Amino acid sequence: MFYIVGLGNPGEKYAKTRHNVGRLALESIAAAAQVDWSAHKPANATTTRTMLGGVASTLVLPETFMNKSGETITYFLDKEAARMEQFIVVHDDIDLPFGEIKVVQGRGAGGNNGIKSIIQTTGSKEFARVRVGIAPRSFWTGEIKRPAGGGPLERFVLKPFSGSEAKKLPDVYKQVQEAIEVVMKKGVEAAMNQCN
Repeated sequence: MFYIVGLGNPGEKYAKTRHNVGRLALESIAAAAQVDWSAHKPANATTTRTMLGGVASTLVLPETFMNKSGETITYFLDKEAARMEQFIVVHDDIDLPFGEIKVVQGRGAGGNNGIKSIIQTTGSKEFARVRVGIAPRSFWTGEIKRPAGGGPLERFVLKPFSGSEAKKLPDVYKQVQEAIEVVMKKGVEAAMNQCN
């Protein structure tokens, strides 16, 4: 059993924002698998179970805000005897261009408050992550245009995707699902070699 966790903020206000791309990816995967979500109040999450690439998976959307994501993970560790290596966390990454994903494990938070919460709460970095790029590229150079820290960055991640980006999101979600399936079936290193 693997636990696939899509990070984001709950509520309609944040539903379609860049910061919620991890959550959006899992909602898309669940819709394709035609499974229904249900409230899991003890974990403060919404969950569903499905088979991904033939592997039993619990999809988890924390109903905490991003900076408390670790609380939901801790519930599964404490109450369901899950292990950190069973978790694959999908989250937005401002240091990757939109449309790119990267699989990593054992890395720091990189400024993502959800990942920071998980590391602080569990005391471990030993979980797989699928980083989903949300940074815009310069029209002229193709380089990433990372917003400045503080206010500009916070405003940017809480904005919705542009129209042209929204059209490409289904392809991004397919990449995310493929990466998850490779991690589950072949391991993190194989996924890094294949997907990064």
